[in-house]
Amino acid sequence: MDQNDAGIFGERIKGQFAARAEDFEVSANWVCDARLIRAHVEAAGPPGGEALDLCCGTGQVGRALKAAGWAVKGLDLCGEMAAVSSRYFPVSTGAAEAMPFASGNFQLVVCRQSFQFLNVPKVLAEIARVLVPGGTFILSLTVPFCGEDAGWLSKIHHVKQPLLLEFYTAQELVEVLNRAGFSVVATQEFRVRESVTQWMRCAPELNAGVRAQVVDLVKNAPAVYKSWHDVQVTDGEVLEDWNWVVLKTVFHPQDKG
Repeated sequence: MDQNDAGIFGERIKGQFAARAEDFEVSANWVCDARLIRAHVEAAGPPGGEALDLCCGTGQVGRALKAAGWAVKGLDLCGEMAAVSSRYFPVSTGAAEAMPFASGNFQLVVCRQSFQFLNVPKVLAEIARVLVPGGTFILSLTVPFCGEDAGWLSKIHHVKQPLLLEFYTAQELVEVLNRAGFSVVATQEFRVRESVTQWMRCAPELNAGVRAQVVDLVKNAPAVYKSWHDVQVTDGEVLEDWNWVVLKTVFHPQDKG
């Protein structure tokens, strides 16, 4: 992606999340899921200085880290999202690929459900730059339950999210991190129950036909997908489980190949 394309892409991302900011915390259960948020805080360990909530959105993870004793800062590309999270801790507006922070500034960086929109090599280089040597990076993302699940889930995500840059499995995330010098030291997986119908109600960037197509792709998914995701229809709501992986990594400059 050249500089002009990256600029256009960034503006599209900002527009999408600006439109979602008001309803973001009710769009999906994962946004405020207490067990999932707690997993990030537990992976961070005892508070030991400054933490960066990267692509912080409305700041749910940053708020929890602050409550645990971390000195939290945030960064988000979308000003409307940053306006919400800045009610709880200082937030800068800008790109993860060019962070407005000094080198070696943070003991901890956390990035939840944003990796698929990022120029990953640039972002990982920036994370490595702003972390202290031996600092911790926690990455979390929704991923397939297994190889059999990946194809149909990828199809759903690409229909629902036209700005998706990459679709990752858990193993692919580990490999990307390792290549950049981040050693995965702990892995947790969680199921979070979601209403696909509600997810689509809160996607104003999509037209009605695409929103209906996404719901239909889940409702009429292959049997193996339905089994892994426990797809059910209750009172007109299409419900399924999403698989989350939370990866705790440590960066050592000498490990970067």
